[in-house]
Amino acid sequence: MAQRGGRFRLAETIPAAGAVPPSSTGRRERIGRYLLAWTAGALPAFAVITALWLYPNDFHGVGEVALGAFALMFPVAVRQLGVARRVSFVHFLLGAGIVFAVGSILTGAGNGLTDEPYTTPRYVSLLLAHRDPFVVPLVFDYVQYGQTIHSQSTYLYLPLLMFFQVPGTDYKWFAVGCWVLMVLVVRKQFDIAVMLAQPYVAIIAASGYNDLVVLLFMTLAFVGIAGRRQKWAEWLALGMKQFANAITLVYYLIRRDWRNVAVTAGVTTAFLVPFLLWSGPAIICPAVFADRLPGCTTGGGPSYLLNYSVWVVWVVAVFYPQLIEAVRRRASSGLVSRALAWGRLGLDDLLRLPAFVVVGISGVFVNLCVFTLLGLRFGEATLITLLASAAAFGVAMMWNFTWNRAWAFEGRGERSTAYHLGVYGAIQVGALVVNLVVLAVGVSLGEPPIESQLFGVLLGSVLGYAANLRWNFPKAPTAPAIG
Repeated sequence: MAQRGGRFRLAETIPAAGAVPPSSTGRRERIGRYLLAWTAGALPAFAVITALWLYPNDFHGVGEVALGAFALMFPVAVRQLGVARRVSFVHFLLGAGIVFAVGSILTGAGNGLTDEPYTTPRYVSLLLAHRDPFVVPLVFDYVQYGQTIHSQSTYLYLPLLMFFQVPGTDYKWFAVGCWVLMVLVVRKQFDIAVMLAQPYVAIIAASGYNDLVVLLFMTLAFVGIAGRRQKWAEWLALGMKQFANAITLVYYLIRRDWRNVAVTAGVTTAFLVPFLLWSGPAIICPAVFADRLPGCTTGGGPSYLLNYSVWVVWVVAVFYPQLIEAVRRRASSGLVSRALAWGRLGLDDLLRLPAFVVVGISGVFVNLCVFTLLGLRFGEATLITLLASAAAFGVAMMWNFTWNRAWAFEGRGERSTAYHLGVYGAIQVGALVVNLVVLAVGVSLGEPPIESQLFGVLLGSVLGYAANLRWNFPKAPTAPAIG
């Protein structure tokens, strides 16, 4: 990763096609690029959320993970579109997100994804009635956009979260306010701010997910104000939601900071002790495992919800620069040096891979989303399934080419672009054939089509990548590396 003035610049190092220096970019063109970048992040998210509304029972597994994959590649899209590294772009993302959030909350468009804005602030009423919210269900009806919904739930977070609210104010506005403050805290750190101000996070905030409340405190704790980390915010976050505790504990374990490992465990335990004394071990399932274990009374197996990716986005935004710094420090010696020598790679080759990989992963989920939706729309007859697979492969190939073309085609050998495109196309046809064969075999053996499609896509992609390296792109690209 390029380093200037002590600040790491993640997005700048992503290869870009047609990047324009800030000094030569007029205001109108700059705003156009900003709008295009926001749209590149918003459209996939809106498309997935629409599909989740239309097919809540059949699309949720693929769609919820896909949202996270698209969010992680947003910085790649920003760089590919030649967006200048200016705080004005962060302000644009923030302004666009606020406009969306206001419209979404008032009209219900792209909203209503969770019951958290209605349940989270109400659990305090159980405490005030001398009832333990971890074991006594909260039962009430609420109206959301003209629909009356019956809610019955027990508290699944850590005790402090229910107290963070503005009484008399819709919790959705509170969540949006926390998101705005979080972005403002990091606005001058371009790479972190772009990740946290992107459309996906704005959508989560507008629906009133309580994650944004916790992430504000986590940002204050690990990024800080003007570079000064706020320890008090870290301790408060440890009393709010389990993800914060897990991330903090892993962070200190990796750093072998045993004192803070003990403090993290101690603070977490301190928040739970009063409720353990009150209701005993019954609180362990909801307070520690969020009722996600099969043995929990009201729980089930582990699942991945669409708001979980906001934590993945936050972790990558905050800690990826630190990881790159560590890799650069160790590039000339130690494990990193030996790994580079074994793989016959340069440091830039290694640091270039994350952008390529994250686009590839998002492309896999583009494929699975299109494949699933076509199957839901037209049925699962064998011929239709194979046609759906071919269509999904074509859409995903265009997605990957759009966002990875600079990685693939810049500085690759001395042959013409037409030659490379021709070979690339032939290899992609071969990868599609592999995908279809695997899918057909899987369906004939009675395997679920989505699982067969996933295996076929992954196998075809790996073979296609290897073939491109062997016959199409034998030389390392000269484009800037990620890192």
